[in-house]
Amino acid sequence: MNTASGPGPQQPEASGTAPALTLAGIAALLSSACCVMPLVFAIVGVSGAWIGQLRRLEPWSGTLSGLAVAALAFAGWRLYRPAAAAAAVCDASDPAACRRVGAAGRRWFWLVVVLTLVPLLVPIAAPLFY
Repeated sequence: MNTASGPGPQQPEASGTAPALTLAGIAALLSSACCVMPLVFAIVGVSGAWIGQLRRLEPWSGTLSGLAVAALAFAGWRLYRPAAAAAAVCDASDPAACRRVGAAGRRWFWLVVVLTLVPLLVPIAAPLFY
């Protein structure tokens, strides 16, 4: 029995994916703040002069989009990297630490990918409709 007071070994496939997915979602929302968020607010009935202030994030849109894509790429690499690379970082004394990520983790990843790509692609597709 391990009595060390330090944190236990992390699961290599799962560690780092949740923060990366969260970062990707937030970065995608902020990058689309000038275009998509005012439309979403209007659809749900939220209005006000403050919505015009969301245009201040427009110069950062490209940087935030790149951050969202990079975070998704990192999370995808953590989830889908080869088993040999993942096994190299596992702690042999604790086989539970090397468990494979289940289907639920990968489903969350693809859900965040879709929810991240929709606001990123709307500004590209919007000119096609007017």
